[in-house]
Amino acid sequence: MSEATQLSSESAAVAVYRAMWDDVVIAARTSDAEQPQLDDHAGGGALQLLRHMMQEDKRQGVVTKGRPKFAPQVVKVGASTVVIQDCADGSRWLQYAKDGSLKDDVPGGHHRVDATVRKHGRRWLVESLYIGEVGTCVE
Repeated sequence: MSEATQLSSESAAVAVYRAMWDDVVIAARTSDAEQPQLDDHAGGGALQLLRHMMQEDKRQGVVTKGRPKFAPQVVKVGASTVVIQDCADGSRWLQYAKDGSLKDDVPGGHHRVDATVRKHGRRWLVESLYIGEVGTCVE
């Protein structure tokens, strides 16, 4: 793989990863597992995980407000696969009950995130996603 192709793959994969999180932030505002945008940038196990997260939040009667911060790092590049590792900061992305109060007094924190982004023709999708508990990484 040429250096230009590798850089192009890395930037495309990171852009899709960030776009997936933009979709999640929108869905989390209402805990909508059927948010049409969720499958715009995620597929496979990643999409299943995101939908499960929304279903669980809806079951618990919570919505998530705010916006997490990301600092994705590409750790491996293949011909059609890019592996990303991140330390997502959820300290300003918190869950609220229906009455508008915070779900609990536990602050958000830093979560290790591992993602695999795959190319399908011209389209990249986050297909594998692992989100660790609070405290699984430090900024």
